[in-house]
Amino acid sequence: MSTRPAATTTVYVPRGRFLIRPISFNGPCKNRITFQIDGTIVAPSSYNSLGNTEFWILFYKVNRLNVYGGTFDAKGADYWACRKSGKSCPSPTRSISFMGCSNVVVSGLTSINSRYFHLAIHQCENITIRKLKISAPSWSPNTDGIHIQSSTGVTISRSAIKTGDDCISIGPGSKNLWIDHIACGPGHGISIGSLGNYIVEDGVENITITGSVFTRTQNGLRIKTWARASNAFARNINFRNSIMRNVYNPIIIDQNYCPNNKCPHQSSGVKISGVTYKNIKGTSATKVAMSFACSPSNPCTGIKLQDIKLTYFNRAAATSYCKNARGRSNGVVVPRTYNVVSFGAKPDGRTDSTQPFLRAWSSACKSVTPATIYIPRGSFVIRALVFGGPCRSKIVFKIDGTLVTPWNYWNVGNSGYWILFSKVVRVSIYGGTIDGRGAGFWACRRNGKNCPNGARSISFSWSRKIVVSGLTSINSQTIHMAIDHSQNVVIKNVKIIAPTNSPNTDGIHMQSSTGITISSSTIMTGDDCISIGQGTKNLWIEQVGCGPGHGISIGSLGDYLKEDGVENVTVTSAIFTNTQNGVRIKSWARASNGYARNIVFRNIIMKNVYNPIIVDQNYCPNNRGCPHQSSGVKISGVTYRNIKGTSATQVGMNFQCSSSNPCTGIKLRDIKLTYNGRPSTSYCKNAHGSSTGVVIPRSCL
Repeated sequence: MSTRPAATTTVYVPRGRFLIRPISFNGPCKNRITFQIDGTIVAPSSYNSLGNTEFWILFYKVNRLNVYGGTFDAKGADYWACRKSGKSCPSPTRSISFMGCSNVVVSGLTSINSRYFHLAIHQCENITIRKLKISAPSWSPNTDGIHIQSSTGVTISRSAIKTGDDCISIGPGSKNLWIDHIACGPGHGISIGSLGNYIVEDGVENITITGSVFTRTQNGLRIKTWARASNAFARNINFRNSIMRNVYNPIIIDQNYCPNNKCPHQSSGVKISGVTYKNIKGTSATKVAMSFACSPSNPCTGIKLQDIKLTYFNRAAATSYCKNARGRSNGVVVPRTYNVVSFGAKPDGRTDSTQPFLRAWSSACKSVTPATIYIPRGSFVIRALVFGGPCRSKIVFKIDGTLVTPWNYWNVGNSGYWILFSKVVRVSIYGGTIDGRGAGFWACRRNGKNCPNGARSISFSWSRKIVVSGLTSINSQTIHMAIDHSQNVVIKNVKIIAPTNSPNTDGIHMQSSTGITISSSTIMTGDDCISIGQGTKNLWIEQVGCGPGHGISIGSLGDYLKEDGVENVTVTSAIFTNTQNGVRIKSWARASNGYARNIVFRNIIMKNVYNPIIVDQNYCPNNRGCPHQSSGVKISGVTYRNIKGTSATQVGMNFQCSSSNPCTGIKLRDIKLTYNGRPSTSYCKNAHGSSTGVVIPRSCL
C-alpha cells in the first residue's frame, strides 16, 4: 500500500495593484496551498475602512501554506497621524497574521507602512520566514516588523527590517526560535518581551539569534520584563555573531519596564536564566554598551559573555552596568564592569564600604581586558584605601554616586591620604563626588587641639596615563587632589570646593611629575587653587576659574638644598576672582639648587586680586630656618602676556627676587592692571627683563 503526497493548489496574484479590505483565509484545507504573488496588495486609503478588525490579512488554522513574493502596502501614514494627533482612532490593525497555523513558508515578501505589526505569528508551529523586506518610517508608532507569541519552531532568516519599533518582538510562549542574518535598523532592535504582563503567563525558551547586523537602532539585543509579579521566565537564550553599528543600547536586560508608572515599587517576577552573548562586536551610541538591570527578587542567573568588543565614540572604551546580574565571562570581553554594590557596598551613607571597593578593584585589576568599576547613585562611606597597581589592563571608574569619609576625622586623618592610586597605569575617573567632610578637622586645628595630620582626598603616586573628568571634590581635610612622581595626567571639568577659611585645602598639588594637563575646571578653596611643587615639568593649565583661594602658585621652591626644578609651565585663559594672589612664583629664602624656568602666564583676567602678578623669593614663615639668607632658586625665562583686570591693592606687579640669584629673562607684554579705576604700580627688586606693547602699571624691570 502506498501513500501519495498531498496535492498543491496555487493562488496566483499577477502584476498590478489589488485593493482589498480585511480578509480572513480560513482552514483547515485539503491540500497544500501556495500563494504566488507578483503584484501589490493595498489597503483602502481611509484608515477607518479597516475599522476595529485588528487584522487586515489573516490566515487562520491553515496547515501547509506557502506565500511567495509580492508587496503588501497597508498605507499607514494617515493612521499614524491620527494617533499622534490624539484624536479618536480605530484599533490598530496588523498587516499579515498567522493564527493557529502550522507548516508555513513565507519567502520574498515585502511589507510596507503597516498600521501596526507588519507580520504577526500567534499559536503557530513550524513557520519559516525568509528573504523578507519590511519597512516603515522610524517615527511610525508600534510598527514592529515581526511579532511572535505562543508559537514554536519559528525560523526567520535573511531579511531586512526597517521600522518604528522592534524589528522582531518575541512574546510570551515563544519557544524553539531560530533567527539569523537579519539586517535591523532603524528600529528598536530584536526584543524578547515585554514579558510578565500577567501573573500567570507562559515563558520563553530555546531562542537563538545569530549573524545579524543592527544599524542605528535604539536597542540591539534586548530582554524586557514588566516590574510586577509573574510566573513567566526566559531561559536558554543565545545571542551570537552579531554586529552593532552606532546602537543606543547594544546589549540590554531591563526588568524595570513600567510605562506610566502602573507598577511602582514592584519587582519583576520573571526569571531570566541561561543567557549567552558570544562574538558581539561594534559601536555603541552611548557610553553604557552592556546594561543588565535585573530584578532584585529574581536576579538574572547564568549570564555568559564571550568575545564581546563594543566601543564608544571614536573607539573609546565603553562601559557596562550590572544590577542583580550573575554569570561569568571568558575570552575578550569589552567592556567588563564591576559594580561595587555587587561586592557588598551599601549606598546608604552609613555602612563602611571600604572592603567591597577594594574587592571590586582587585577583580578589575586582574582583568585581562579593559574593565570598569561602577559606583551607582547613593552615598558610600569609605575609610583610607589604596588602589594599588600595576594592573593588567585599563580601568575606568564610572561614578554616579558620592564617596564620603567617616564622620570621625581620626579614621583617615593620620594616613596622609584618603583615596590613593599607587603605581597604576591607564586609569580614568569619570563623574561623581568625593566629600572629605573636613569641617571637624579644620575646627580641631583652629582650636589648637591634638589633631591628626590630615588627609589628602585623592592622590596619584608613581602613576601614568591618568584621566580625571567631571569629578567634584568638596571639603577635603587638606589637599583635594595630589599628584607626585607621575606622568601623563589629564584633569578636566572638575569642581573643587572648600570654604575660604579652610586651612591648607589646596585644590590641585603636583610635584616630581611631568606631562600634566588641567583644563576647564572651577576651583574655590582656602589655599592655592593649584600649587606646583619641585620637579614639575611640561605642565599645561587652561580655562581654570580660580577663587576664592590663594591663586596659582609655583612653589614653595627651595625647601631643600638639593631639589629638582620646575620648567615648561603654561597657564592660559584663566580667571582669578577675589583671590589672595593671581599667578605667583614663591621660593624659600635659603640655599638651594632649585630653579624655575620657561614659565608662561598669558590671556588671564584678574578680578579684584590682592597680588595679581607676584614673585616672592623671601618666603620664610615665622622666620624659622632661613633668617638673613638669600634664595638659591634661579628664576629665568618667565613671560607675562595679555593679563588684564583689577588689583585689590596698589601694587599690581611685585617682583621680589633673590639678591644672590636675581630673576632674569622676565618678559612683560600687553599688561593692563588697574586699582580703584587708576593704573596700579609695580615693584622690582633684583629683577631683570624687558617689556613690549602696552604695560600698565609701568614696568620696573
